[in-house]
Amino acid sequence: MLSTKVKESLGPIFPIANKIRLLFLKIKYAGNNVVCSCCKSSFKEFAPFGDNRRKNAWCPQCESLERHRLLWMYFENKTSLYTEPLKVLHVAPETVFFHKLKNQTNIDYFPVDIYPHLYPKGTTYLDILDHEIPDNSFDVIICNHVFQYIEDDKKAIKNIYKLMKPGGWGIMQVPINTSRKTTYEDSSITDPLEREKAFGLKEHVRYYSYDYADKLRNAGFNVNVDDYSADFSNEEIHKYGFWKGDSIYYCTK
Repeated sequence: MLSTKVKESLGPIFPIANKIRLLFLKIKYAGNNVVCSCCKSSFKEFAPFGDNRRKNAWCPQCESLERHRLLWMYFENKTSLYTEPLKVLHVAPETVFFHKLKNQTNIDYFPVDIYPHLYPKGTTYLDILDHEIPDNSFDVIICNHVFQYIEDDKKAIKNIYKLMKPGGWGIMQVPINTSRKTTYEDSSITDPLEREKAFGLKEHVRYYSYDYADKLRNAGFNVNVDDYSADFSNEEIHKYGFWKGDSIYYCTK
């Protein structure tokens, strides 16, 4: 079975099939009950997504998910991402953000990943554990849903910190297990199915919890855990297809 991360990457690989699927879903979910903050399209509801078929999750127009729509609005309302001249490093660039940021005239944009072929054309190779980019190179670093795949996450987080300029900022999202108080990891779990049970996906090597912010702070970051969804009513959370309680990890140096 393909992981959710891989499934999200199949669109660029099979563009014709993906276009047909999107057209079908646009017709199926036509309406005006929900609005995508990323592409401004309206539907009766967002399409289900994931192995557990989460309801009101996936935009048939731009393919954004709950976390993308919340973060898009956060960028617009609470950061200078679209207004100031910025050099931006984007690790594992989400497609919906890639096209927006690449076309921003104020941004000097560097989309990177260790598997660039899984991301939009223009993404280049970079291993954040082993690279030659000088320290203090970027005003902004976006690194979402990356650290849970990396065995040595302490080194990865520290390297991201080094790459950020003093006075810079970044967004460092990971899946958070709200049923636990501390991050769960066990290197003895190597079987893919057992990893999926323990960490959410078979490619993951840990499941972070509320101590994730302390891991970021230990690398040097100042961290504001912003429960941005609390700024919205329950009706607005449904309308925009957010997750209630989905905090933004806003990091500064």
